[in-house]
Amino acid sequence: MTYKKQFTLNPSDIDLIEICLRKELHHRSENCQCECCQCRRSIKHENAEEADSSKQSVSEITELLGKIHNQKIWYDGDPDKPWMPKG
Repeated sequence: MTYKKQFTLNPSDIDLIEICLRKELHHRSENCQCECCQCRRSIKHENAEEADSSKQSVSEITELLGKIHNQKIWYDGDPDKPWMPKG
């Protein structure tokens, strides 16, 4: 099976994807108990395999959100140079 390498998405499509990923990340991180979390409300997992799976999912979602963030073009807010890319 081959995958498309390019997709046609508009900014509102990307925003919707980011919102859904953040909600899923929030949901999974609430159920993930790890040493790095300072949240005392986390639910204990019944086995280590389930805990590892939750940590892996949180890591994958965070990485994907980072990829989306890094591909955005940020514009300068200077009124003298409207729509001038920052970087």
